[in-house]
Amino acid sequence: MTDERSPIRIHILHCGSMLVSKAVPYGGGVNLKNARRGVFDKAAERVELPVSAYLIEHPKGKVLIDTGWSREISPDGVYDAAAVKRQLPGYLAAFYHPWVEKGKTVAEQLAQMGIAPEELSAVVLTHLDADHTSGLRSVKNAQRILLPEEEGWWTIRTVYKLRQPESMYSGVPIEHFWFKGTMDGPLWWSYDLFGDDTIKFVCLPGHTDGQIGVKIKNGKKFVILTSDAAFTERSWRERILPGFGFNDKAMLKSFDWIEEQANDPDCIAVIANHDPDVHPQVIEL
Repeated sequence: MTDERSPIRIHILHCGSMLVSKAVPYGGGVNLKNARRGVFDKAAERVELPVSAYLIEHPKGKVLIDTGWSREISPDGVYDAAAVKRQLPGYLAAFYHPWVEKGKTVAEQLAQMGIAPEELSAVVLTHLDADHTSGLRSVKNAQRILLPEEEGWWTIRTVYKLRQPESMYSGVPIEHFWFKGTMDGPLWWSYDLFGDDTIKFVCLPGHTDGQIGVKIKNGKKFVILTSDAAFTERSWRERILPGFGFNDKAMLKSFDWIEEQANDPDCIAVIANHDPDVHPQVIEL
């Protein structure tokens, strides 16, 4: 266990935005109507959500969780339909309607902090959806790039691949890690990055089969990063399913685990990736 006098700092970084159908975070489950709304809804029927990444400053190294949107998807810091279509298939371009302001890609924010990609001990992808992998190439020189085996082998061979363009990560050297049986998560599967219980990648299926959340712990206190297991706090508190996942039952079980963690008196925060009420900040454990 890390000595409590050695702090762990979690930087919440907003690395762009997306203007998605309201059915995406709050559609109430998977159906054809929600799938169509995700692509065809007009601007007035959409909601702006942040796209987050996280830098964990740990005594054993700097760890980046997810990568947000790349500069290529938004060359001038605003929505650029032509640029988006060069990066994403047409249906995903219409689905996400993404952009990232100048200075806000993950590489740009790291540079502002004086951190080069080579200084990152690990870049960890919670899953392979485009809003989590778009910025990957800008940090590809990190010491390690990690992905759950369940995501990297199985998910990309199933229906989830519709959301996971291979162009985002092809050719990047990615290590796969295997979950181990533990007491963490709805499946009791997790992976302990440093072997000291301070950063654990917990399998939270539903959004994809191999998706992970992150449990960061120092002493007894901990923080949960849900990734897309819950789009917002409202998702898991009110048990509102998104409108475009593929496994509602698994997502509800992930909601249960997230709520259980949130109710633990030692839980400092539960951070959902696309929650507009979560602002860039630093949390210290």
